[in-house]
Amino acid sequence: MAIVAEILLADPTLPLVGLAQALPSREISVANTVQLDSGHLLVTVSIDDDSKEAFERELDSQPEITDVAPIGKAADGWFYQVTVDGASDLLDAHDPEAFEGVMMDATITGEGVRELKVFSNYEAFSTLRDRCEVYDIPMELLNIASDPENPGERDQFGLTDRQYRALSLAFTGGYYDSPRRMSTQELADKLGITAASTSDLLRRAEQQLISQTLGPKKYLNTLTA
Repeated sequence: MAIVAEILLADPTLPLVGLAQALPSREISVANTVQLDSGHLLVTVSIDDDSKEAFERELDSQPEITDVAPIGKAADGWFYQVTVDGASDLLDAHDPEAFEGVMMDATITGEGVRELKVFSNYEAFSTLRDRCEVYDIPMELLNIASDPENPGERDQFGLTDRQYRALSLAFTGGYYDSPRRMSTQELADKLGITAASTSDLLRRAEQQLISQTLGPKKYLNTLTA
């Protein structure tokens, strides 16, 4: 089953993130990306009216930018084609031959690159997560849904927002890996609560997921009777 995942590549060294940090909006919308034979990345971007002056002023201060071609104004903002270098790790991690996934939307922010992607199945999503880890690109899962027609409707399986966030951070941080790559205390620090509260939050979230997957206890009792 296809899934839609919204992820954040929280790496300030990724191309154009430094430029986004200098804009009033702190966002650069990505309309299209093309890998050139030279190994450079041609990115078609748009920015809003309030960010146009800062965008053009800061271009020369971004070492990864090798060329810029203004396209013009449209309803969605001011469009430019920007050629960037230094995107090899990002391109290798997102190699389309390595997993079945399609980009729906991407935004470069002051934190990193936020992507909305459709994956053929959960295994394809997991492959991207593993590849980002290999190339040392931090990846945080923001949302995940099983309905490509409504990617904004997150599958929470009855979880509260706090439970969902805790499980998402635990999963992407390696808490459930073997060997474990994130301790309870490290997860607690990210959540801003104590380690004991974190353990209790995860326990209740896991119990909710299990009940949603296996069904109510009354039904399970009929299977074991």
